[in-house]
Amino acid sequence: MAVTRDDVAHAAGVSTAVVSYVVNGGPRPVSALSRARVLKAIDELGYRPDAVARYLRTGKTRSIGLVLPDIGVPYFSRITQRITEVAMQNQYQVLVATSGGRIENERMHLEDLSQRRVDGIILMSIDPMHCHPTVDGLGASVIVIDRPVAGVLGAVEATRHLVEHGRTRIAHLAGPPDVPGSVRHRQGWTTVLQDHGLPVEAALEVHLPLDRAGGYRGAQQLFSMTRPPDGIVVDSDAQAAGVLRAAHDMAVRIPEDVGIITFDATEDTAPYSVPSLTSVDSPLNEIAEQAVETLLAIGTGHQQRLVDDDRVLLVRRESCGCSDPSSPGSDLPTAS
Repeated sequence: MAVTRDDVAHAAGVSTAVVSYVVNGGPRPVSALSRARVLKAIDELGYRPDAVARYLRTGKTRSIGLVLPDIGVPYFSRITQRITEVAMQNQYQVLVATSGGRIENERMHLEDLSQRRVDGIILMSIDPMHCHPTVDGLGASVIVIDRPVAGVLGAVEATRHLVEHGRTRIAHLAGPPDVPGSVRHRQGWTTVLQDHGLPVEAALEVHLPLDRAGGYRGAQQLFSMTRPPDGIVVDSDAQAAGVLRAAHDMAVRIPEDVGIITFDATEDTAPYSVPSLTSVDSPLNEIAEQAVETLLAIGTGHQQRLVDDDRVLLVRRESCGCSDPSSPGSDLPTAS
């Protein structure tokens, strides 16, 4: 037979209320001695709280949903990891669903998570500015992560830095044309080129999936041009990995022939690439923490849109033409 809360209380010599306070983290404090007894009894008896009974009693499942386009993209995997860590610190579990970059899949996942009675949902939408019809009527609190200003500013910083290195024919290796982040990067890229009187040619913008294969194919296309670019702004570090491989296969030297700057390169890969990847980074940890804390603070039955700050950080490494003072195993690379 399943071990009950009464069994735990009897073994620990406390009331069932005390067991409840320990299991649920409140609402009343428990002495260190009583807590130790309860935890020892839980461990020895193999007690597992009944999630359904807890929901019926408290109206909470202590779970949150997370919907994102593609967990295989390092940006999304990094923020997912931090969201999960912060949720666990607050004794919440995270149910993750990926949309594959399709708005109809987002809608399906949001409805499914709402039916599962999650206490709230964090949404990284494929189209954050126009996802309200999908969010409306769910009956669950929803936090939408979006950084419209940062997307433009990051592309401005990246393109401007390549111009400062003397690059005059700068391409944009973008994600699919309907991805909002790619649209914003294009806006920043074109702004800088126009400001400096540099060409904004259709052939210098390539739209492909935000993965390694997309980066490889896009680089092949750009490197094969009669007048290939001498700089590339790359929308994802997964694409950038494909660019580096294509450059190797086609005997294109980076950064001597082409300077590369990508977005949101991970500290696990960027310093170890050859050459190391210059990247426009975002404060992902802070974004994740703010999303979870805001969601837990507003409670259920509400809707709130979260637009994060516009901070961007250009981490200078070798792929743009800068020297990289960092080395594998050292602390964070020098940033500007």
